[in-house]
Amino acid sequence: MKNQILMEGQMNQEEEIKRGMELAAGKPDIMPDQAGEQISPVFEDIQQTLRVPLVNLIFRTLANYPDYLENAWKALRPAFRSRVFEKEADYLHSMALLEPVPASSGVNWENIGEMDRLRAFNDTIFYVLPKLLLVTTAFYETSFNSRSAEEGKAAKEHDSSEIPLGIAEGTGKVKMVDPEKASERVRDLFSSIKDTHGHPLVSSYYRGIANWPDFLEEAWSRIKPLVGSAAYEERKQELIEQALAGIKNLPVLEIEKPGVEPGQREEIKLILTAFQHKFIPEMLLDVALIKAMLDGVQAVGSSRFSVAE
Repeated sequence: MKNQILMEGQMNQEEEIKRGMELAAGKPDIMPDQAGEQISPVFEDIQQTLRVPLVNLIFRTLANYPDYLENAWKALRPAFRSRVFEKEADYLHSMALLEPVPASSGVNWENIGEMDRLRAFNDTIFYVLPKLLLVTTAFYETSFNSRSAEEGKAAKEHDSSEIPLGIAEGTGKVKMVDPEKASERVRDLFSSIKDTHGHPLVSSYYRGIANWPDFLEEAWSRIKPLVGSAAYEERKQELIEQALAGIKNLPVLEIEKPGVEPGQREEIKLILTAFQHKFIPEMLLDVALIKAMLDGVQAVGSSRFSVAE
């Protein structure tokens, strides 16, 4: 009976993830230059707090619910600026690499061109992805679950000092390749990525490195066989569980639940579920593998932009 209940719960969650992904894919992708007066300052604050020069897809999707995004971000912003948040993100970095790393022998990455720019973008996404997993988990837990008194007590024991705010030196962004305007070669790669992952949309990361089609093709051909494997799924679940454990340490003791309009409640919940349990952890696994192929296994244990210490 217990196993049956667990299986039914898993099936329900899988359906929620699928619905959440479809919802996200069907919503306008609100870029910073398209944000209105309410969301524009939130986008700017997100970049300053997370220390990256871009606004990730989870926020661009939630911007379709401006009251929710504004209230949720303001409620949790002090936690996301704390040193313990940076440390929890670092711990996720240390867990993110799935080994053995695919061989990259025979590929001269340096011949691809603009490697400094590509590395800056790759490292920026690697830096921010664990933070996005923590943010999405915290949004879900504070909006739809209850934070216990024990968790609040435990959080008091962690360092609540602020990290330096502002865009980290050396981070970078690139213009995303539009799937509708991409070359046939890149469109085929995008289709392969979506089909393999079961994503109805192409991530900003893959749209970014598509500026270097040779790099995208070489990197994707090597990690594609790992996506969805037993080891991949097991590590993904470990990342999800660690993020859930990590937010219990965040030094925000009293959080007023962000208001959610009744008609929007189910949509927001499904979107957060999809990003928390599938989209973000899968991208973290992919980017960690690609970084290891590019810069070596030792480079993946932490981010060069971290200010945890």
